[in-house]
Amino acid sequence: MHLRYRRPAPLDDVHGARRGVGAGRTPTTRRASRLAWVTCAAWLALAGPARADKMTDAEELFRRAKALMAEKKDAQACPLLEESQKLDPQMGTLLNLAICHENVGKTASAWGEFRAVEQQARAANREDRVKLARERAAKLEPRLMRIRIVVPADAKVDGLVVKVDGEPKGEALWSGFAADPGTRTIEVSAPGKQPKTVTVRLSDAGAVVPVTVPPLDDEVAEAPRVVTDPDADRAKDDEYAANQSRKTTGIVVGGIGVATMAVGGVFGVLAILNDADAEKACPAPCVAGSDAAKAADDRTDRALLFANVANVALPVGFVVAAIGAYMALSAGPTERPAARGASPGGRDRARAGGLGGRALLSPRPGGAAFTVSW
Repeated sequence: MHLRYRRPAPLDDVHGARRGVGAGRTPTTRRASRLAWVTCAAWLALAGPARADKMTDAEELFRRAKALMAEKKDAQACPLLEESQKLDPQMGTLLNLAICHENVGKTASAWGEFRAVEQQARAANREDRVKLARERAAKLEPRLMRIRIVVPADAKVDGLVVKVDGEPKGEALWSGFAADPGTRTIEVSAPGKQPKTVTVRLSDAGAVVPVTVPPLDDEVAEAPRVVTDPDADRAKDDEYAANQSRKTTGIVVGGIGVATMAVGGVFGVLAILNDADAEKACPAPCVAGSDAAKAADDRTDRALLFANVANVALPVGFVVAAIGAYMALSAGPTERPAARGASPGGRDRARAGGLGGRALLSPRPGGAAFTVSW
């Protein structure tokens, strides 16, 4: 029996309708009517091929499914009928799908589909199909397995949602709804709650299986994720590196300035000492041309040389040290702020790994030595 037959719908006399309706139209209304017909024709031209393709695919799937059902391969036929019904819903396809589901033991699906066919057949005045669908549904009804949702007081929350195999079930159905045999997955959820899943197995024909909804736990608030921009981080790292370079340069320049000032100070001391030695070498009255006068002149010349060096080194060193101090102090941050919870030892180690310097002034025979180490 080929149940996918479509009864042709009666067609009106199109030409007569146009003549009867358009007899009293004005030119403006006739132009509007022509425009409407052109628009409708264009829409049909675009939508027609897509609709025809779906109907062709649905018919092909239907025929293949019928062949499989004839070979008692209902498990393979049912998915084809389901897809055919999605592409082109027809009462005949739905009826065959109900029969297929009944053959594979999906009593709830078959019962619902038979009831739908009964309603469609009654609307189409197909008494034969009304009778067939009603009798098959009545035969299945005593075998239906039902699930009853029980919600204890401690599990009642606002917005409670119950899904059976992914299909939501409204609260009005919780007192009992038909389900196919086998293992059914029941998911319970609510706003602000963690969902829970319960499985139930239906095996006894006509049984009503209660399923108790467990209390739902509150959702755990997740800490907001900090989204960082890699380009911004890279630019910030470059800025820190530039600040570190400026600070290092400032420290080096400042150290050179301090060292220069120290050298100037040493030469200044040497100038004073040599000047004092000159006075001691030739006390007054000092006879010109004498050995004592020559020794005093040598010490005086040396004192003048040392004084000149000191007079240059001290101001130059001061200026250089000031420039280095400005560069180091105005460099800005050189590393990212330490994260909260960082150990004090980590900060101490960070400081220990920074730049450091030491200046040492050592006396030497006939002068002094100034050493700077980094």
